[in-house]
Amino acid sequence: MKTLTWLLVAVLAGTQAKSVSLLNTVEISDLINNPRYLIFERDDGLFEIEDFETAEFEPVLAVTEDDITFFIYTPDDLTGISLKASQANNITKLTTFSLNRDTVVIIHGWKNSNISAVNKKIRTALFQSRNVNVIVVDWSPIAAKNYISAQASVLAVGNFIGDFLITLNNEVGYSLGRITLVGHSLGAHIAGNTGAKASSQINTIIGLDPAGPLFSSSNIDNRLDPTDGQYVEVIHTNAGILGYAIRMGHVDYYPNGGTIQPGCGVDIGGSCAHSRSYAYYAESVNNNKFLSRLCSNYLQFLTGACEGNTEILLGAYPVTRATEGQYFLRTNSNSPFAKG
Repeated sequence: MKTLTWLLVAVLAGTQAKSVSLLNTVEISDLINNPRYLIFERDDGLFEIEDFETAEFEPVLAVTEDDITFFIYTPDDLTGISLKASQANNITKLTTFSLNRDTVVIIHGWKNSNISAVNKKIRTALFQSRNVNVIVVDWSPIAAKNYISAQASVLAVGNFIGDFLITLNNEVGYSLGRITLVGHSLGAHIAGNTGAKASSQINTIIGLDPAGPLFSSSNIDNRLDPTDGQYVEVIHTNAGILGYAIRMGHVDYYPNGGTIQPGCGVDIGGSCAHSRSYAYYAESVNNNKFLSRLCSNYLQFLTGACEGNTEILLGAYPVTRATEGQYFLRTNSNSPFAKG
C-alpha cells in the first residue's frame, strides 16, 4: 500500500506532479486492475484514488435547480447565456435559441463543468460549420462529489435533463426529434437516462467512452443502451479502465482497439485515452477521415480478415447511420488524428 499512501499524500498536500518514472508501476498496475480502486488524473497532473469500499456514499436522488445549469449557445451568441430549468418555457425570449435550428446537448463527465475541454472542443467544432443551437449541461455540483456518489446520481440527473427537454417540446413546441445528445464518461450514461426519460424520442445519442466502473452489463436501468434514442452511437477509447468495453449502441466504434490510444504514453489511470473520445468526435465534425470497418474484433481488423466489410465514418454531425455492429479503425498519435 506504500504507493497508494504516497499518491494520496501528493494529492492532499498539493505537491508538484511527480514523474511517472518515480512510481512503482507494478503496484500502480495492481491498483488499476483492482475493481476496488479508481485512479483518476486531474487537470493539474495529480492523481486521485478512490477506494470504493471506504468512500462516503452520498447519491443525489432528488435533483434541484441548484444542481444543474443549462448554458445556451448559438451562432448569434457564442459566449452563452445560463438558464435554469424553470425558465425553459421562456428559452426563446431569454436567449438566442432558435426553433428553426437543430440542437446539440453536451453533457460532461465526472469532475468536469461547463468550462471543461469536452464542452469547448465540441462546441467550437460545431460552430465552425453548423447552424445549430448548443446546450451545455453543467451538473458540476454533483459531478464534483466522489465517483461512487456521482455514479449513483446519473439516473436522477438524466431524468432532470429529460424533463427540461420535454418542457421544450410541450411548452415551446421544439421537437425532441431535432435533438442530439453528446455525453462523455458519466455524461454518456446521463445522456442515456435523458433519452429514456424522453420516451426514446431523442434523434441521436452519442456516447463518448461511457464510464465503466460500477456499471453492470446486465442492468440497463441506469446506463446507456440502444433503446434510449432513435439512434445510439458509442466511441470507446479507454475500455476496461475508465470506460466500458461492452456494446451500448446501435453502432460502437473502437479506435485502436478501444482501450489504449497512441500518443498517450504511460497513461496511468487512462485519463488521456478517456479524453481522446471527445477529441476524435470534435475533429470528426469538420474534418472527418475516421474511416472505420465493421469487424468482429480488433485482431481480425488488423490482420485484414474484415477486408470488404462495410465501411463508415466515425462521428460527424449529423451522424451517418450505419449497419449495426462494432467498427474498428486506427488513428494518428497527434492531431489531426484521423488517418483516412
